[in-house]
Amino acid sequence: MHCLTVTYPLPEDPQAFREHYINRHLPLARSLPGLLRASYAFPEALGPSSEPPYCIFQAYFDDAAAMANALSSPQGAAVAADVANYSPRGAQLSHFDIHDL
Repeated sequence: MHCLTVTYPLPEDPQAFREHYINRHLPLARSLPGLLRASYAFPEALGPSSEPPYCIFQAYFDDAAAMANALSSPQGAAVAADVANYSPRGAQLSHFDIHDL
């Protein structure tokens, strides 16, 4: 399994971010071809370490090729184009294979 992780910095207007993200962006993300499952959260810090990202999204695909196909699809383009509508400071993307213990 392969995971795409997207993290977002603290926005200037957290309420507007949440409203757009939950009501508009996540439905777009759900349409990604090959998506097996996805989750999102608004993390809270645990301990005195640095501030966590404001929001984190994880999408799971069969493999890296399936993720790449999803991101290069018309649905992937629509998801990417929407980010500026709720997160003007952008997002940080990373991806990795999942290894079970």
